[in-house]
Amino acid sequence: MAQNPLLDLDSAGNAETVIIDGTIYALTDFDSFSVIDQHKIQSLGRRTLKILAEDELSEPAAEELSKVVDELFERIAGTIPKDVKAKLRPGARMRITNAYFLAFSGAQGAEPSEATPSEDGSATQSLGSKDSTAVKSTPG
Repeated sequence: MAQNPLLDLDSAGNAETVIIDGTIYALTDFDSFSVIDQHKIQSLGRRTLKILAEDELSEPAAEELSKVVDELFERIAGTIPKDVKAKLRPGARMRITNAYFLAFSGAQGAEPSEATPSEDGSATQSLGSKDSTAVKSTPG
């Protein structure tokens, strides 16, 4: 028998959590989505990265980015109640979405993506990424 298994899976799932205003909420486990939904989520993640890679954001691109982030967030929001979601600002929704994709990057099966800027100005590989390790580079 192999000493190093190809995969180590937990059939019970592994829902990641976020804390909002002191309350813990479970996000939807990526593996619980259908293959079609996983593909859609990955596609939306890649679209987000493509828009974020632009040096300047046109009004139509900004509107599309907002819609894509909102759709991604709604798909992964899990146990976050509607009233709590309504209080979250766009940046918080994007950070939750980004953290989610970092957590499940090994499960996604998409092509490795470009790095996206994080809150502290460093670059973090995320949305739609297949790479099993997050890549973080801090500006020199």
